[in-house]
Amino acid sequence: MLYFAYDASVNGDWVSHYALRLAAHHPSRQLFLVYVDEGRVPRSEVNHRIEHIRSEANRSGVKLSVEARAATQGVFASLTAFIPAGHETFLVCGARASERGRGFLAGTVGERFLKMGGRQVLALRVVQPGFLGVPRRLLVPVRGQTSFRSGLPLLKLLLPDLTHIHLLHVELVSSMRMRRLTHEQAVHLRRPGVGLCAEMERELTLALGDSKVMVDTHVVVSDDVAKEIIIHAGKLNSRLIYTAASERSLARSVVAGNPLEQLLRDAPCDVAIYRGLP
Repeated sequence: MLYFAYDASVNGDWVSHYALRLAAHHPSRQLFLVYVDEGRVPRSEVNHRIEHIRSEANRSGVKLSVEARAATQGVFASLTAFIPAGHETFLVCGARASERGRGFLAGTVGERFLKMGGRQVLALRVVQPGFLGVPRRLLVPVRGQTSFRSGLPLLKLLLPDLTHIHLLHVELVSSMRMRRLTHEQAVHLRRPGVGLCAEMERELTLALGDSKVMVDTHVVVSDDVAKEIIIHAGKLNSRLIYTAASERSLARSVVAGNPLEQLLRDAPCDVAIYRGLP
């Protein structure tokens, strides 16, 4: 089942487009919108926004079920009490619309669900709301087979709205080594990544089945992974970056240069941070 943690904000409305598109491609064609009422938004406005989402759901052939809860235990506790854990649970959350010194993900409900695990979680920052949750061109940074495979269930729900999938592997080296790197050394360093991406491309092709989505791979050597992802998103005209949240990246603070926060801040397109289940 697919759940959407909604906060009755303009940003939440933008994220709802993705939630509805994913639900339209889920076998159940159903979306549970869960709203925890903290009393900060007038209920009349909340109802108006939800009815707008319901209208879009009806046009998409999605059955929308709404669960409104009081924040007696706090937002996160109220959500976890309602949204079950398990491989069959898909949860869509939003990142912050603006950083304001706190980061886009740090301390949000989305981050807490990503850290908790136990569900298929997707935390989104929408930069281009005009695309209405239809990304077309997807950039997938890949680090290893485990995280890539765990992201396939959510990726399959995005699939019908895609025309291109670009796999990107960044072989990380130190800044000092990067400055002295020769062409021959770069070619040697790229070889494991080329093999890894070739294997992932084969797995992805099998998952695609008869889909007409174009898949290609890019392997580069760099001293800054987030920078390379941002550069390639621009070069490839990507509308959405689909990247894994590792325990290491989630543990790094905003001030310590968290790469997820760098990506959310500087990416020229929408960013989806996922954590799947093995």
